[in-house]
Amino acid sequence: MDSNKQHIIKIATWSLVLVVMAMLAMFVFAILDPTVDDEKVFSIIGPAFQTIVGGFIGLITGIKIGQDED
Repeated sequence: MDSNKQHIIKIATWSLVLVVMAMLAMFVFAILDPTVDDEKVFSIIGPAFQTIVGGFIGLITGIKIGQDED
């Protein structure tokens, strides 16, 4: 049972890493593109980034808190 929890934590962590890397890549692309308004990029990326990171941190924290300590 413990290995399942560890596996879920690893999947959630790697999912977070991949999502954040993709968001950062798109953020850099949008900032470097001269046709994109930087203010709109910041207004879109900021809340999305906070929501995704907050959700994954909540998931990982919930799993850690729910673990039984022997």
